[in-house]
Amino acid sequence: MAPARAAVIGLDGAAWHLLDPMIERGVMPRLAALRDRGASGTLHSTVPTYTPPAWTAAATGVNPGRHGIYGFIAGNAQSERHELVHSGRIKAATIWEMANAQGARAGIYNLPLTYPPRRLDGWMVSGMMTPGYGERLTGFAYPGELEARILRRAPGYVVDVSANWEQDWRDTALCDRVVASLEQRLEVLDELLAGDPPPVVFSVLEAPDRLQHVYYRYMDPADTLYGTPAAVAARPEVERCFAAMDDIVGLLDDYAGSGGGVIVCSDHGFTAWEMSVHTNALLEQWGYLKVKPRARAMQTRAARSLVPIAKRFLPAKVARRAKGATFSAIDWSKTRAFASPIPLQGVFVNLEGRERLGVVPPAELEDLKDAITARFEALSGPDGDPITDRVHRSEDVFHGDALDGAPDLMPVLRDHRFELDDELFFRRPFTDQRHLPRGVHHPEGIVVVSGPGVQISRDLTGSVMDVTPTLLHMAGLQVPEGLDGSVLTDAFTAGALESRPISSAGALSSRATEESSPYSQEEEAAIEESLRGLGYL
Repeated sequence: MAPARAAVIGLDGAAWHLLDPMIERGVMPRLAALRDRGASGTLHSTVPTYTPPAWTAAATGVNPGRHGIYGFIAGNAQSERHELVHSGRIKAATIWEMANAQGARAGIYNLPLTYPPRRLDGWMVSGMMTPGYGERLTGFAYPGELEARILRRAPGYVVDVSANWEQDWRDTALCDRVVASLEQRLEVLDELLAGDPPPVVFSVLEAPDRLQHVYYRYMDPADTLYGTPAAVAARPEVERCFAAMDDIVGLLDDYAGSGGGVIVCSDHGFTAWEMSVHTNALLEQWGYLKVKPRARAMQTRAARSLVPIAKRFLPAKVARRAKGATFSAIDWSKTRAFASPIPLQGVFVNLEGRERLGVVPPAELEDLKDAITARFEALSGPDGDPITDRVHRSEDVFHGDALDGAPDLMPVLRDHRFELDDELFFRRPFTDQRHLPRGVHHPEGIVVVSGPGVQISRDLTGSVMDVTPTLLHMAGLQVPEGLDGSVLTDAFTAGALESRPISSAGALSSRATEESSPYSQEEEAAIEESLRGLGYL
């Protein structure tokens, strides 16, 4: 029997408490209609709550300890080489491999970390982490002849809208860029779906994430900045962007049709960014990290004041070298723990035999993790109140054969509103961000499941790892055994599950082998500059 059409509509960073007010005002009628006739609720993200591990978990059905993607860059402050992650580093079987193995073609659109695009039965247009723009954009689609078609339909096609959280909140120019890109996406997806219709489609729109990093506190009705003149002026422009996203939701819903299935989901949610937590400053204060004496000059107030200026105006290549030089100021021979890169939201133990300059004997690892955990659990914020909700240990949240690169500890502070960084410029551990409207990631994202056999409810819960199994089931395909995620059975009526029970297939291994970096130095610098603009580096 031919597979039914089933589509994922990924809204990066979407959260119900931000969408609901817009739905009530009629901004997103197609999303509202999908929710009204389907099962909806909360989709929980990965640890860490960031795009690379979360979307890769959604597209593989397994945790980061098996797919191997933890952040945007492989390595940490001690690594000699910091390589941007890419599709060749994914170590688990993907949704398109699972579909293809059962004779079903797949269309993959704008999914992060699909550059370089993979060979598949179907088509793929790569997403975030794709180099180039406009006339310089090449190598972003498979099969290759798709590129000319896309650029004819959408000249100057933009793969990923860039945003700068340090500057873009000052006006609404970002909204113009977002709307322009969404109009392109609507044109391109319309052509792809009409001209080459595969039964399985996995698409992602990055726009919610970019807007919420910049304007979050203008969008959240519970926030103190929501009623300010700046927020009142910005919201109509932000809502114009979400209306354009809704057009794409409608396109994909129409594509699936009455006999097909649709999953709307996000990789994570969002919350207000209240405080930057300078993890290395804490570790230095607690005696776990040592800075060379000559580096003390960079920890003065005057030197710190240059950091945002440098981030804003230095070329990415220069900024990258400057940060590398900063890490060289750490006295690694006396350092027992250090901060992870920002997207990993954690702490690495300077473990002997694992880290290049490791000094902590393996026999002391667990005691050291206990000690650092206790320090975080006793930590108070600037207001004097405790700030640590929990401290995840890597062995509690990751399992598999791709554990290299996982932090040892991942603290969660004030429901993710206190975000950890890896800066060395600060003697004091906290910088207040509450005067700005910006947002950060939260683990509670959204999910809507709609289609034949789906029951109407608003209390569905699941994990991002459940997306691929549910998509396969809705397409009438088998779900490989051994995935960490599972079909969201609570979305379906008992009768539907009885008449078409979940069918299992043997475990599937990825056909991909780990590849060297596809990026030139110039491309790396451009992508890193974009990541820096979002506060990820």
